[in-house]
Amino acid sequence: MKKMLNNRYEILDKIGDGGMAFVYKARCTILNRVVAIKVLRPEFSDDEEFLLKFKNEALASAGLAHPNIVNIYDVGQDEDINYIVMEYVDGMNLKDLIKKKGALDYSYALDIMKQIAMALNQAHKNGIVHRDIKPHNILISKDNLAKVADFGIAKATTSSTITVVGNVIGSVHYFSPEQARGGYIDKTSDLYSLGIVLYEMLAGKVPFKGDTPVNIALKHINEDIDFEKDIPTDIPKDIKGLLYKLTQKKQSDRYQNAYELINDIEHIENNIELDFEEDYELYHTQKLDSLNEELKASISKEIKEEGANTNMRKKSKNKISSKKKMTILGVLFALILSFSITFIAYNLKDLFITKNYEMPDFENNTLEDATSRLESIGVSVQVRNELYDSAVEKNHIIDQIPAAGSSIRKGQTVKFDVSKGGEPVTVPNLVRKTLDSAENILKESDLKEGVIDYEFSSLPEGTIISQKPRAFTEVEEGTGIDFIVSKGEEVKLVRVPDLVGKTLEDARILLVDLGIGKIKYEENKNKKEGVILNQSLKGGQHVEEGKKIDLIVNEYKEEKVEEPSKKIIEKQISFALSEEEQTVRVVVKEGNGAKAIYDKTINVQESGNMITVPIQGYEGETKEYEIYVDNAFYAKTTAEFK
Repeated sequence: MKKMLNNRYEILDKIGDGGMAFVYKARCTILNRVVAIKVLRPEFSDDEEFLLKFKNEALASAGLAHPNIVNIYDVGQDEDINYIVMEYVDGMNLKDLIKKKGALDYSYALDIMKQIAMALNQAHKNGIVHRDIKPHNILISKDNLAKVADFGIAKATTSSTITVVGNVIGSVHYFSPEQARGGYIDKTSDLYSLGIVLYEMLAGKVPFKGDTPVNIALKHINEDIDFEKDIPTDIPKDIKGLLYKLTQKKQSDRYQNAYELINDIEHIENNIELDFEEDYELYHTQKLDSLNEELKASISKEIKEEGANTNMRKKSKNKISSKKKMTILGVLFALILSFSITFIAYNLKDLFITKNYEMPDFENNTLEDATSRLESIGVSVQVRNELYDSAVEKNHIIDQIPAAGSSIRKGQTVKFDVSKGGEPVTVPNLVRKTLDSAENILKESDLKEGVIDYEFSSLPEGTIISQKPRAFTEVEEGTGIDFIVSKGEEVKLVRVPDLVGKTLEDARILLVDLGIGKIKYEENKNKKEGVILNQSLKGGQHVEEGKKIDLIVNEYKEEKVEEPSKKIIEKQISFALSEEEQTVRVVVKEGNGAKAIYDKTINVQESGNMITVPIQGYEGETKEYEIYVDNAFYAKTTAEFK
């Protein structure tokens, strides 16, 4: 299978296969979403009529927008590959759920039933009959939302499909009687199949089993469903009544549309009792032999009544009576003969007709799928060898006898060589290695790269953060190892605020994700003192988080009157900050806090905790200085200028 379809859909993993198609999990590279892709089996790709119906039906089903129907996104072709792109449902199908849990709680089963009925109601209103309702086509998401899949696909199947009874289409365990006969199929046929699904949810198994699909189909036509045998006794009678009505042999005795069924389910959910009791016997389908017995008893009674009147009539009347008896007996014989011939024809037709089929190419198909398709036409399957083969998936067919294209018939046995997958190998530890080196290690271990995703990390770009399966676990040769690879540290961009005209205090509040760099002071008499005149990074632009901005602050210069008679002395004051501090703002003011002679932001861890501030004064003068740390009073000192 290609890794990419039409340069848009990246194939990630195979998640299923069936009689007509393989299903893959994929990623749409344009919309960046996970989807499911159904790819038609190669043996159908040359059937032009089938392809046309396949695409037309898929396009028709794409219009069925409903929360309980799997959405169809796209239909396409890439060379000889025909595919349908659908919604990916993260969960499991109902068949697997029943296999896992067995019989389901009846309240849960009824909820699933209602959701399926709502999907069918939407389809039937749009003129689409599913014709292949079965647990395999019902997906249950992790939040218990039921979604019906494969709308219209079953309708596109032709007589070239192997799983047929005559020209009947569908899954034999869920056939309606009219499907088994090859008769007229309508929306009540879907409801019958839905009834069989409900039976399986409640009982944990299907009602009819047989050696061949033909035997099972005939049971749907001729045999009653034994509701007392497998359905738990604690199931409410109204649910049993609903099940009876769904699975009637005659289409006219069933629910006539999904809306009626939904309405009854809602009545049961709201504890409103349904009036089913008087209808149970009416819904119970009679067999042909019981009908014959009733007919014989009725005619026998009429004959006896005629005989009782014979003695009261004249001799001439006896001739007429005898003639009437003969007529009745003739009708009885003809009816019995007609019923018998019909019954025998259904049950024995396969004994006298041996149909030849062309052996399909089953290489790379699952053994389960090949067995199902061949047994449906009466051909037996035997596993000749189980072999390790990394090129063929586990439980998939490597080789077959007879070869594809050969003639096969009912009763014949075909043989398969089946893959056990690749030989077991140990997964190496690839965490903290680069992708390039990991590729070489995988080749040496007979493994390959799987799905690669990327995340931000403190590890260098291109380094593997994690892997799946984990290191030192045992997997098959040829298994793909999924990686999460580092994209390096995430660079967060922040917007630079406009600080011009604001004070330093305002700037510190606004620069939450940025820092203040160098501060210079200039004088501009046309601007208010203490406001920012310019900034190194323009307001409005986006820069990396943590970037520092240099500022120019407006400061009026005092006019100094020189006193020639006094000498100016330069000194310095020193003080220590706490070693536990990180980055602090230090302000030193002269006198009573009137003027700041020192205002800097200090990184204590980088510059040390000792601070030295130059000061000056006239000879003989004494000055006081106040020290503030992060706007809080820290200390007070006095300096004498001698």
